[in-house]
Amino acid sequence: MELLENSEPLKRTKTVNIKKEIGKYLKKWPWFLLSLAVFYGGAKIYLKYTQAQYSSKTSLKLRESKGNSSAALSDLKNLGMGVSGDNELQGETTIIVSKPILETVAKNLNLGVSFFSLGKIKEVELYNDSPLSGKIISIDQPDQFSGATYTINPVGRNSFKLNDSKTVYRFGSPARFPFGTVQINAKPGVVLTDPIKVVFNSLKSAVANLEGRISVSLPENKGLLMEVAMVGPVPKKSEDILNELAKQYIIDGVNDKNQEAQNTQNFINERLEVITDDLSGIEGQKERFKQSNQMTNLEAQGSMALSKAEENTKIILTQSMQLDLVNSVLAASATEQLLPTGMGLPAGAESNITEYNNLLLTRNRVLKQATGENPSVIEMNKQIAVTKNLIRKNLIEAREILQLQVAQANAQLNLAKGNISKFPTQEKMFRSIDRQQTLKEQLYLYLLQKREENAITLAVTAPKAKIINPAFTTGIVQPNSKRIMNGALTAGFLLPLLFLIVWNSLDTKVHTKEHIMALMPVSAVVIAEIPVNSEENAVVHPNDFSTFAESFRILSSNLKYLLKAKKTELGDVVLITSSIKGEGKTTVSINTALTLAGKNKVIIIGADIRNPQLHRFVHGKNIGLTDYLVSDKTVPDSYIVPSKVNDNLDVLFSGQIAPNPNDLLDMEKFAEMISYLKTKYDYIVLDSAPVMLVSDTLQLVEKADVLLYVVRSEFTEKGMIDFAAGFQIENQISNMAFVLNSVKPENTRYGKKYGYGYYSYTHEIEKKWWERLM
Repeated sequence: MELLENSEPLKRTKTVNIKKEIGKYLKKWPWFLLSLAVFYGGAKIYLKYTQAQYSSKTSLKLRESKGNSSAALSDLKNLGMGVSGDNELQGETTIIVSKPILETVAKNLNLGVSFFSLGKIKEVELYNDSPLSGKIISIDQPDQFSGATYTINPVGRNSFKLNDSKTVYRFGSPARFPFGTVQINAKPGVVLTDPIKVVFNSLKSAVANLEGRISVSLPENKGLLMEVAMVGPVPKKSEDILNELAKQYIIDGVNDKNQEAQNTQNFINERLEVITDDLSGIEGQKERFKQSNQMTNLEAQGSMALSKAEENTKIILTQSMQLDLVNSVLAASATEQLLPTGMGLPAGAESNITEYNNLLLTRNRVLKQATGENPSVIEMNKQIAVTKNLIRKNLIEAREILQLQVAQANAQLNLAKGNISKFPTQEKMFRSIDRQQTLKEQLYLYLLQKREENAITLAVTAPKAKIINPAFTTGIVQPNSKRIMNGALTAGFLLPLLFLIVWNSLDTKVHTKEHIMALMPVSAVVIAEIPVNSEENAVVHPNDFSTFAESFRILSSNLKYLLKAKKTELGDVVLITSSIKGEGKTTVSINTALTLAGKNKVIIIGADIRNPQLHRFVHGKNIGLTDYLVSDKTVPDSYIVPSKVNDNLDVLFSGQIAPNPNDLLDMEKFAEMISYLKTKYDYIVLDSAPVMLVSDTLQLVEKADVLLYVVRSEFTEKGMIDFAAGFQIENQISNMAFVLNSVKPENTRYGKKYGYGYYSYTHEIEKKWWERLM
């Protein structure tokens, strides 16, 4: 809170501080973050467990029907399969999705049997990846059957059960189901381990499903182009359906003039399916061979084995030489002779050998001048023996390590040699499998070539349409990941924002000084913002540099500025009141008095006769103002007591609760008492009753030099500010100022980062964001 400037209060324009308004919501960022995280996680879960729907499409070019204007083309008039006119073109859009064509598609693709993997939340259709295939052989009551669903539970390698039944069926053999006879086949080499869901549909149901999912359109301004689109969860299946649909549509319009060519094509297609399965089996065999023999690249693995063999051979030679050296030194250490050094032995052994040689040379020199009984010689012999034992121990450990390394290198060398010996056999087997694959591929390519040649033969029949674009998948249409994620993030941001906007709009409490200024119809002065204090009955103490104490020092400075214009030789009267009980009026009164009492003589009077509260801060007998007013004494000195909190502060308690507070405060004796106290004290602080509840304070307004109106943050209703404004206007109070009590740091003008506290040790420890969130 800044000191008041020397300027007249002006009418304030109600403006909106955009930065502060935005800041109100930014302070709640953990809620936004939490909401965004919840919505983002929910969208992710939804997208993860929602079956994606893919859009696939194919394009066909219809042949335009032309007149037989040339005699040379007269023989081909019966081959004219084109269309003419918009009505006929529209009719083709119905023909391509006609039931006979769709029935053929459903039969050819075996759409009556579908397999699904079972999941905890969603089921995924297995198309080409299905380990099983199936077909419906017969249906007992075709007219009444629409579909059936079962769970296939594997029993061993070649059998299965349906749901929880006890009947066991075999893969590859006709099985009697409740609705008819079916056959479930397992792919070669595949062992079923997990349950799989199988769905059987009648041909009528499969056709109805295709009718609902296939759409046909005629793009504008693109001639006789027709687009067929389909939405489904398995792109490959949709593409196969569209390709088959286009194929059957063309075949249906050919009029079947070349039955032999058609039979040839059917044979080639069947053989291609067989060859495709054979190729798939051979490729699987090739894969399993590589996996079982841990093969990736035969030549590279052979080179690697040779390289490892050479590397281990070098290691064996090196370590063997080192082992021979260790053994030689170890043998030499059995006699008392100098041992070789600098031979690449371990560092510990080298240092011990050097020490041993030095001791041996020293002893030999001593023996030239002394006998073996010399104490020095005896001591050196002991040291030589200890050093020799240590050398032998180090050499033995080094020998064991070298022997282990040589053994490991020999094992690696033997393994590499074993791998090298296996490569020729593996290469032979691998080439045999590769040869089969090459043969099948050549046969497959041959059949493809023959199919194309036969297709040319079929083209002589002049089909009424040709495929421009084979079926392809354009992408996911449902769910729209981008839209859902953007929508989730938008909702995650707007939900807390909307909640906070509604919460703030419903908030009727005063929070900041700006609220007071905005609600006052006349210019308002807020001379202090008293921060929240967790201590009950908190008072300002000498040498107190807390934010709480600093706020009252600023209040005192601003109060003196307000009183400056009316300063006389007599003391000043400061009336402190509020709207209702509980706004901290008495707390502000006592602390204001304590702050003013720093260098001035101050008295605080408990003018709230109905509900006295001064005794919460200053201890004393309940004798005071009312007792003096009803007594015969002319001066109140005998009723005034020292505060015992500050030597310059005296207290005049409220006294006994009287039934007629208005009459007592309106007595001439009370006015005379104020005049008397002005001669003895620099400041007289009146702690009065709330003006909204009782009328006692009205008797004190004309006796006060300054009226301080206390408003409590997050407690006082905004409507009470209107009452305060009316109170000021009705009573023509010219020197009235507000004190905002119990204000949180973030609601001050400077926010949480700044405040009254200057010294670092007065700063409060800021709570963590999760603590503030809770």
